[in-house]
Amino acid sequence: LLRCNTALKAKKGIDPFDPRNAFAKTPEAPPNFKTGQQEYDPRSTWKESGDSLSEETQKTNPQSKTKVPDAITQTDNSAKRAQNSQMRQKKSSIDEPEALRKMREEREARELKALESADAAAAADANKRAETGNFVSGQDLRESRLVDEYARQKAAAGQQVTQQGADVPDIRLKFRAMQGSNKRMRTDKEKLQHQSMKSGKSLQDVEAPVVAILNDKLGEALGVIVMTWSESISAIAAKANAWMNGSFRIPHAQILSMTSDGLKLRATIIKTGFFGTEEESAEEVVISWPNSRKVTSDDQLKDALMVMLRACGLDAETAEIMQMPDVGSLGWKIPDNLFLNEVPCDPDIRDWFYRDICDAVQVALEDEALLTSCKGRLKIECVPPELNPEMDTFRSGSMLELVRELALRVAVVGNKRVKVCIQGSLGEGIFTGLPLMLSGMRKTLEMMDWQSAPGQTYEGLVVNDILDRRTGNVAIPGNPNGLVAFAEVGADDVSPEDEVFIVIAPQSMVGASVHEPLAELVRAAKGRPVLLLNPRLKDRPSSGSLMSVGGRSERIAFAKSFKEVYHFRLLFKGSQFMFPIRGAMRYNMANSDTWTVFERDEGFDAIDESMEAEFYRPLATFPTEPDPAMITRLINDDVRKQMTTLPI
Repeated sequence: LLRCNTALKAKKGIDPFDPRNAFAKTPEAPPNFKTGQQEYDPRSTWKESGDSLSEETQKTNPQSKTKVPDAITQTDNSAKRAQNSQMRQKKSSIDEPEALRKMREEREARELKALESADAAAAADANKRAETGNFVSGQDLRESRLVDEYARQKAAAGQQVTQQGADVPDIRLKFRAMQGSNKRMRTDKEKLQHQSMKSGKSLQDVEAPVVAILNDKLGEALGVIVMTWSESISAIAAKANAWMNGSFRIPHAQILSMTSDGLKLRATIIKTGFFGTEEESAEEVVISWPNSRKVTSDDQLKDALMVMLRACGLDAETAEIMQMPDVGSLGWKIPDNLFLNEVPCDPDIRDWFYRDICDAVQVALEDEALLTSCKGRLKIECVPPELNPEMDTFRSGSMLELVRELALRVAVVGNKRVKVCIQGSLGEGIFTGLPLMLSGMRKTLEMMDWQSAPGQTYEGLVVNDILDRRTGNVAIPGNPNGLVAFAEVGADDVSPEDEVFIVIAPQSMVGASVHEPLAELVRAAKGRPVLLLNPRLKDRPSSGSLMSVGGRSERIAFAKSFKEVYHFRLLFKGSQFMFPIRGAMRYNMANSDTWTVFERDEGFDAIDESMEAEFYRPLATFPTEPDPAMITRLINDDVRKQMTTLPI
C-alpha cells in the first residue's frame, strides 16, 4: 500500500518523502538476521538536512537557492551523499569471510602484476621507438613485425657481409609475399621507359621478314586486298560476278616486293565458266598504298597494311600485323606483366601511363588541323583501377600525379600557359556539394611538390601559392608570370593569357549539373584547347526537372563534341567487375589512328617457369571505337574460332 501511494504521489508531482505529506514516513526496516543489526535505509533520513526547492521552501529558506539540486527530484543531494558514504563505511566494517578475503587478495595481486608487466612492455616499446625514430602506432600489425624482423636480420647479417658478401632481402619482397604477388613476374622497366620511342627502322630493314610473315599467314587476305585495291581487277571482277556470283575470284596471293609507293603481288585468279569449268591463271599486280601515301618506315608500313585490311572488312586479320616481331615501335602494344588488379600498382607502371597520355596530348596540341576541326575540344579516357572514379580502388594521388605530369609536359615542352581546373561546389542552398572523388582535390593540388621553389628544377613555374602540408601556410609564393595556374570550372576564371585548359574529371551529381559551368568555360576559351580528363557528363535526373528531358539533346551533343585523343580501359566478362580482367582496349593518336582490342592471357615466364606472367595479345584493330557487341564477339574464344572474318 505504501509503495502504491508513493508512486501515485510521484506522478502527481508531490514529493513522497516530504514529512508534511501523508504516508511519507517510512516504517522501521526489519532487522538483518545475518549481522544482527538493524538494516539501514538511506531514504528514511534522506531529507533530514535537505530542504525541498519548491517555491514555498525558497520563501522560508532563501539560502536553499544556492544549493545544487538533484537532477531528478530537484532537491539538495549533499545529505544523501553523506549518508551513502556512511553506508559504505558500515558495510566495509563487517567482517569478511577468510576464504573470500584470500580470493580477493589473489585476484588483486594478479591484476597488479599484469598492470605492472603491461606498463613495463609499453615503456620498453616507447624507448625502442624513440631510439629508432619510429613513432607509428600499431606494433601488433604484420607490417611492424616484419619491419622488426628485417632490422634483426640486418643486424645479425651485418658481421657476415664483409666476409661472405651476404645481403638481407628487401622488406618489400616480404610484403609482396603476403599478397601473393611475389610469384608474379615484374614488368620490364627498360621496355616501359622506351615504350613510346620510335623504332627508327626503314622499310628495307623489315621488308624480308614482313613479306615472309604475310605470305605464310595471310595469303587469303592478300587475295581479298587485290580484289579490293586493284582498280583493273576490281572492275573485271565486278563485271564478271554481276552475271554469276563467284565466277571471278582470287583465293590466294603472294607478295613479291615492297616499295615506298606500294606492293607488287602475284595473284592466283580462278575464272568459272557457264558450265562450271574453272580456269586458273596467275597475274602480277601492283597496288599503291592507301591515299597515295609514302611508306618509308616500319611504323608507316604497319599502319598502311592495317588500313588496307580494315577496308576489306578483315579487322581480325590486323592482329597478325600487330604481332609481327621486331617490326614497329613498342607503342603499338600493351606491356606485359602489368597486373593492374594489384592496387596500388608499381610506380613504373603508373609512369608508363603518364608518358603514354602525355605523348598523345603533345601530338594533339601540335596538330592544328585537328584543333580546328574539333574547335579545341579534346578528351582523355584512361580508367585503370587506380584512375577509375567508378571503382572503390580510385586513388586521387594517382590522378593528381597524372595531372602534374600532363601540365609539366604542356608548359615546359610546349611552352604554353596551362590552367588546371577543378569544379567547385554544385547545387543551391543547403543542397550544395562535390562528388566524392573531387572532395579535397583542389587543396591537395595546391600542396603538391611542383619543384617550383627557388633553386629547384621548375623554379617559378606555378602561378598560385604552394601551401605547406602541415600548417597550411604559404610555403612557396606564386609567380604571376608562371606557366601553371589553378582555378575552378567556369567563365570567371578564364584569363586572356591562358592557352590550354585541363579539367579534372568533370561530372554531374544528383541535384546539380556540371554542363552549365563547363559550357561557359568552353565558350570563354574561344577555341583554345580544353582538355577533359576522365569526364562523366552523363545526365543524373533529379527532382525539379533537373537533367530531365528538356535540353538533353544539347547536353548529349556537347559531350560528343570532344575529340578523344587517348583511351584505355579494361574489359571484364558479363556482370563481373574488376576481376578477372579479360582484356583491354587502347587508342593513342601518338602511335596510330586505330583502336585496338587486346585479350589478356596468363601463363608462365619463358625464362623462369615458376613465375606467373601476363600477356596482352591483340585481337583486332578498328578505325573508330568498336561497340560492345563487337568486343564481346572478339573476346569470346568459341565464337572467334568459328569465324574467319568479322564484318564491319
